[in-house]
Amino acid sequence: MNDVNQVKLPATISIFPLILAACAGSRNFDPLPANIGLQSCLHDTLTVTARHFAFEPESIPIKRATLVHLTLLSIDGSHGFALPDFGIDLRLEENARESLDVYFPEKGEYYFHCSHFCGLGHFGMTGKFVVE
Repeated sequence: MNDVNQVKLPATISIFPLILAACAGSRNFDPLPANIGLQSCLHDTLTVTARHFAFEPESIPIKRATLVHLTLLSIDGSHGFALPDFGIDLRLEENARESLDVYFPEKGEYYFHCSHFCGLGHFGMTGKFVVE
């Protein structure tokens, strides 16, 4: 067999799907734990807008132990919203709204990203919740 027509990919390209799968599988918290007192915890309401190729706002400050009612809006095509620490991965259709509740129990940074390929800038479409 002639190897001239075979294309050899660098090793980093072949392991890229494995890295993505490992990152997508991390879940450290329940979005809405059964043991929190919904009436006594802090509440906040936020809207995050997805557009090519950014989330607005990109960095979102939140107080620790806050239950956030999050509304997600995609304004220019299909996008995704993945918040791996909470096992959340939603598809956002153009001009549609998705809502969910997330309880942030601990201080730290919780990263989110677009999980539906939306074009060349897709991999830079990220954001974070900064819990203080």
